[in-house]
Amino acid sequence: MFFSAVLMGAFGVLLETGVRGRVSTGEYDNAPLLVASRQSVPVDGDVDMTVPGRALLPASLAGEITAALPASRVVADRIVPAVLGARAGDGETVDAHPWSAFALGNRELASGRAPVGADDIVLPGHVARAHGLETGEKVALGFGDRPVQYTLVGTTTADDAGVDVPDVYLTDGQIATRGNPDPGVAVIGVWPQATSDADVLARLAAPAGARLWDRGDRGPVEAVSQGRATADLVSIAGALGAVALIVAVFTVIALTSLQIRERSRELAMLRIVGATPRQVKRLLRAEIRMVAASAGGLGGVAGPLVGAAMIGVIRSWGVLPATLEPVFGPLPFIVAMLTGFLAAEIATRVAVRRVTRSSPLTQLEDRDAGTSASRRTRRIVVGVVLVAVGIVMALAPTYTSNVDAASGLPGISGLVMALSIGPLSPQVVRAAAAIVRRPARRYAAAYTALESIRHRAARVGGALTPIVLGVALGAVQLSGAATAGAVSAAQADAGTRTDITVTSPTVGVSDRTVELVRGAPGVASAIPIVTTRVIVQPPAGSGNSPQTLNALGIAGDRVEHYADLKPKDGDPVRLREGDVALGVLGAAQVGAHVGDEITVVLANGRALKRHVSALYERGLGFGDVLLPLGDLQPATASGLPSGLAVAVPGSASAARVAEAIRDRLADVPGVEVSGSGGAAAGGDASSGDEKFGLLILVVLFGYIAIAVTNSLVTATLSRRSEFALLTAVGATPQQRRSILRWEAAVLATTACIVGTAFALPGLFAMTYALSNGDRIAPAIDPVTYTALVAFTFVLVFAATALAGRSVMRDRRS
Repeated sequence: MFFSAVLMGAFGVLLETGVRGRVSTGEYDNAPLLVASRQSVPVDGDVDMTVPGRALLPASLAGEITAALPASRVVADRIVPAVLGARAGDGETVDAHPWSAFALGNRELASGRAPVGADDIVLPGHVARAHGLETGEKVALGFGDRPVQYTLVGTTTADDAGVDVPDVYLTDGQIATRGNPDPGVAVIGVWPQATSDADVLARLAAPAGARLWDRGDRGPVEAVSQGRATADLVSIAGALGAVALIVAVFTVIALTSLQIRERSRELAMLRIVGATPRQVKRLLRAEIRMVAASAGGLGGVAGPLVGAAMIGVIRSWGVLPATLEPVFGPLPFIVAMLTGFLAAEIATRVAVRRVTRSSPLTQLEDRDAGTSASRRTRRIVVGVVLVAVGIVMALAPTYTSNVDAASGLPGISGLVMALSIGPLSPQVVRAAAAIVRRPARRYAAAYTALESIRHRAARVGGALTPIVLGVALGAVQLSGAATAGAVSAAQADAGTRTDITVTSPTVGVSDRTVELVRGAPGVASAIPIVTTRVIVQPPAGSGNSPQTLNALGIAGDRVEHYADLKPKDGDPVRLREGDVALGVLGAAQVGAHVGDEITVVLANGRALKRHVSALYERGLGFGDVLLPLGDLQPATASGLPSGLAVAVPGSASAARVAEAIRDRLADVPGVEVSGSGGAAAGGDASSGDEKFGLLILVVLFGYIAIAVTNSLVTATLSRRSEFALLTAVGATPQQRRSILRWEAAVLATTACIVGTAFALPGLFAMTYALSNGDRIAPAIDPVTYTALVAFTFVLVFAATALAGRSVMRDRRS
């Protein structure tokens, strides 16, 4: 109960931080009034969706504000992405700002002076030190082409490490000539001269989709990664937190039932000496409520501290902004307390029925035969129903077109089927013992262990329950992510028609870079592409929710030269102005069909109305949204393509051509040359995000490991009389330990087989749904699965051996 409260308290802090956490870097803290675009898209009845990039304001808005408030000081900040470095592969991404925007923040010059000349630059002090730069030295800055040389004239006190990217400052004239030719501004700061200026600003900002940002709430504008990071924090922690709640409640119920079962003799004696069933119930409820209150209270205090530590680890990976602090509120403590009380109440009501309804004389025999036939039947019916429900959920892709249900239900079907092990565990234990009984007759210890397991089937089943739950959950979570990656890679490999990718997602590839690539020996073609993420709003009346999807931009007549997307109607995809093509999974998520009109919100916050002209099946490998290059390229921060898809004739060596391209682009910082799959996915999946999900999973597994240890120790410590009898008939300590090892082996093997069997239907169905029926076998990493099985065996053997040694040392044994 304590660790379940810790678990729920930790997830509560993660969720509360995702919802209420704020980041502040001081970049825009100095402006009394700040106008910036809304960095999210409102969703009716749900949490707003964060724009994939930085939502910008039209540059003309600064002029309108200046004209409306001629006496006020107005400063606009325009951000241009750049790479600090002189050669490909060794640069650091930075944001270049006009020096006038330096006044918007509470930063100061640490050394040197402001940039005045066209070749002047000011860097943050920590960046200058990291690169070993001194005032007066040359600095190379790349904007998608060969680097431009600047002279370091000063450093700032800004400490923006780990927030987004460092801020560097150039003259306003230099910024005006760099970046996207259709510029937007990030923010507009105003120093008002009258109290009514705020009302004027609000009226001017509303038509542009902008708002006034309070000083304490400017983190999403200063660090746009905050919105995406906290949204991921909420989604991942919320999804796994729901699983954790189910696991915690179910595990506490199983272990409490086991504890009460182990006290059957004590409770039987109470009834024999005159205690009524009602008094026994009141006794057990009072005990468990007292434990739940104390354990839940302590766990509710410790849980938020664990959650804060998890946030610190995630920040160190760069997934969350470094200045995002954990948010502590009453909600995690309340959830932790309620989880313990809820599980305790359910467990008490379930477990005390056996104690109060069965004969106390039967309970004194300390065996599992006392359960009535009707109760066994009810347990079997409940277990079979849970298995059936899990199978129905696993088969969702075969009977529903709702992609959320088709891909989501199989993912949790394994958990639902694993819950059936609670009521079915005695039958599963007896079946496992019966299967290995004949070969076990050769060994006295093995035969004795199997007879003990059969005699104590219900109690052994109580210990088996959390182990099966852990194996099933581990198999689904670890193999599910691997399966999605394998399907994506398989679609990219099957559909790609290019051999090399040249990518520069931050600063883009300039026209000169394109010509350098096309001029390399062995290059047949080089197709500009843009890979990004967009928000797709469903067609009117569909009832679906907006979705953030991977997007690919390419010239409308070059789609088939880039990839075979496997169109649903068989005709090649051709994009005209105003068209969009969707992957079948993405289309199902938003409820769109060919002929519908949808709204696509680009990375810079601009919304486009587009007509769905085609559907294709390989969206997981190439992005679920396909738009003309002219739609996506202007929305990039640089206004340039994010990469090139290079085709090589069959007679040429792709490796040699790639090396030739690298040589020609050696002076272009920020560019990477890789194999054909380098830009296929169209996404921006971060290894940090994967670590984030893995960390939460490890914490959940840690709780399950504690529950498994608790159940095994409880079940073993209650066997003093059994071991005493074995000692009395002449069994040696080595023979008794051998019996325990055989029992642990049967238990661990059964748990791994049953847990895997519960996980496989959902994994098969999930693979079928993600691949549009192209494959059914999930991607199960042998190393990962072996590690899961090995961990299960080590845990079971260690817990059983330690508890068994304690029992055998007891003089009563």
